[in-house]
Amino acid sequence: MKKIILTAICWTIWTTAFGQDAQKYYEQGLEKAQAGQLEEAINLFDKSIELKGDEYVAWYNRGIAKSMLYRYEEALSDFEQTLKLYPNYKKGFINRGTARKRLTDYEGALADYSNAIQLDNNYAEAYYNRGLVYEMLDKKDSACLDYNKANDLGMKIALKKVEKCNDTAKNAIVVHPILWLTKTANNDKYGFTSEKPILAGTGPEGGPANQRAYLDLLRDAKGKTIKYKRLSSCCDYKSENGFLGLAKLDQYEITYLNEKGKEKTATVYISFYDYDEPQILFGFKTIGQK
Repeated sequence: MKKIILTAICWTIWTTAFGQDAQKYYEQGLEKAQAGQLEEAINLFDKSIELKGDEYVAWYNRGIAKSMLYRYEEALSDFEQTLKLYPNYKKGFINRGTARKRLTDYEGALADYSNAIQLDNNYAEAYYNRGLVYEMLDKKDSACLDYNKANDLGMKIALKKVEKCNDTAKNAIVVHPILWLTKTANNDKYGFTSEKPILAGTGPEGGPANQRAYLDLLRDAKGKTIKYKRLSSCCDYKSENGFLGLAKLDQYEITYLNEKGKEKTATVYISFYDYDEPQILFGFKTIGQK
């Protein structure tokens, strides 16, 4: 089976005939996905899979589309089916590992990245991603070994991690990985006003990534994934970690369903300059919470 990986989004294309209608729906779905029309792409991948469910690429690309919409539970299921159909697909392990990471199954993520490395000892992306999880779990030595390996294999973004591993300066940035959310805010002002922002701090992948890590862990009142997008920065506040004693907040628009199932939007305020254990927004939940 011939595969072509598109570097920017990593959609997988195949050229074997697998049923005329199924292939038609798949190709239409791929076009929609590449155009950023992910919901439409998923609907077309659905139709392709209904007609012919034993082509791993349809499951894989549907999982990619769902991941891009933060629907990690559903994406995980698609990647699991991908690996049932193609047990040695290294990108299947990488993406299932990332879905597991987003769902707080960190040991499962490590196992998947390690499986990808077993399939390809020179798979820089797998080393780098495994290093990120090791770093999140405060296993610095293991993380640095993986970052060095990824760097040696030519992965440019790993160089900054290697430099950080070699930095012994006492004033190095303190990292606060957000692995789980365990506390719930006791008022409806937290996170929804600039006076009571979420202090997410900086994580292994940087400040904005820590903000996304927090939002990825949120669920609405029904336990469903929320959607979010960054709007802008605003609202100077005093901070020893900011420039000249001042820092800014980032504004994110979140979209979710309320208890009546009606779609709602709200603006939340998050800082990555300072850290105080982030709490679950009032009226919301986190992964696995009933």
